[in-house]
Amino acid sequence: MKAFFILFSLIIVGCNSNIEPSNEDISDTKVPLKNNTDNEFSIVTIENQDATWGYQLLKDGKLMIDQKNIPAIQGNRGFSTKQNAEIMGNFILEKVKNGGFPPTVSIEEMDSLGVLN
Repeated sequence: MKAFFILFSLIIVGCNSNIEPSNEDISDTKVPLKNNTDNEFSIVTIENQDATWGYQLLKDGKLMIDQKNIPAIQGNRGFSTKQNAEIMGNFILEKVKNGGFPPTVSIEEMDSLGVLN
């Protein structure tokens, strides 16, 4: 059931390509992308009101994924550090670039990336 909710949420966000990222939530740091010569994708980290972190995936400057919480776990908790949000955002970006949309992620994958602390 949790996986369905996460998948459904990502589909809804992905379907609305006219949403622009909110300037009030976005940090000013963009993560450099590996092997991305056309620069059509970007990852932006966002600091939540509770001092946790999330990320946004943009394609051609338009919001594709807005992930404020850690996916695949119960609750509404963001990543504990900006670096963990960046790592997860880049991992999801690679999945999207390899044709996985909406991207899915397991607890095991996040644990192997070291972002669940």
